[in-house]
Amino acid sequence: MEINLLILAFTVIFMLHNLEEIMTVERWMNRIYPRVKMRVPPFAQKQIKQFDNMTGTRFSFVVFVLSIPVSVIILLTFITEDYFLFLALNLLFAVNIFSHPLQALFLRCYLPGVATSIFLIIPYYIFFFQTFSEAGMLTIQNILGSLVVILLFIPVFLLIHKLSQKWS
Repeated sequence: MEINLLILAFTVIFMLHNLEEIMTVERWMNRIYPRVKMRVPPFAQKQIKQFDNMTGTRFSFVVFVLSIPVSVIILLTFITEDYFLFLALNLLFAVNIFSHPLQALFLRCYLPGVATSIFLIIPYYIFFFQTFSEAGMLTIQNILGSLVVILLFIPVFLLIHKLSQKWS
């Protein structure tokens, strides 16, 4: 039962985090990024340059398309009870989430998504890993299965961002 609660909580938190980013990304790119740009390392500036024209609409498209494979993974987890799928989803999301507070500290400013990362998602991950560990689900088999899912998901994620550039 706790696993189902984790899946429900993940769904709600994923939605709230993305809503925070959608509502703040355009303003951040237009007003805050130009002020902190000099703090960003040169290699990262090249990556961020791709998002110069980021709008709330464009980011919403990315979130919408990204939500499709995320929903499929959650549905497959429920149907098959193969929890390595859900573990993979959480590990992918964790990389994104833990980068928000670190980037905010480095840039010394608010970043889109940092509030939900600190107040919702990091506490969720404490509960998630504790529950997964106590349930005996952090096995080598689940971790390796998760890594395969993550490797398959990376091209999907990159394709979604490519599509968003063409769509907007």
